[in-house]
Amino acid sequence: MSKYINVFEKYVSTCPSCGEQTFHIVEFTYKTPFFDEILIISGRCIKCGYRLFDIFNVKEHEPVRFILKVEKPIDLSSLVVRSQTGTVLIPELGIAIEPGVIASPYITTVEGVLYRVLDVLEAYREENSEAYTRTKKAIEEAIEGRKKFTFILEDPFGNSLLIPKRRESLEVIRLKGYEKSEKNNN
Repeated sequence: MSKYINVFEKYVSTCPSCGEQTFHIVEFTYKTPFFDEILIISGRCIKCGYRLFDIFNVKEHEPVRFILKVEKPIDLSSLVVRSQTGTVLIPELGIAIEPGVIASPYITTVEGVLYRVLDVLEAYREENSEAYTRTKKAIEEAIEGRKKFTFILEDPFGNSLLIPKRRESLEVIRLKGYEKSEKNNN
């Protein structure tokens, strides 16, 4: 493939959704400039379309907190790599995306995270809800670059990453002594 990607496992397994032996899985490592090497697991059922995607560090990393000050429209293009163990917080917008068993990892931008939140907000919206209208308006203002906010990405296992468009907008805190509890691992 390339000098950055090493496919080391391809196999077919039982689909967790439909139960058929049609779930194709590919496991490969990918060399990155920030994580050294990550393991990516991707699966897709050719019968029902169920998908699985996960990202892990090959090497263990320290717990970390990234704090991005989103003050200019270009900051919305900062890259977010959120693992299953990562928490996203945007205090000014009342947004908290917690890790969990069914939490999907993703690679997107800060703007992409805001659009994901809008999608979830829309799915759970209540008719004529003032809270919905207020929250939606605040998120749309943030997407349009008219509202400054703080984007926090925290991961007790160091499996998440935030790559800013402007270095001066990012603070990285290594969380020494962070308790890797069962709560953080679910």
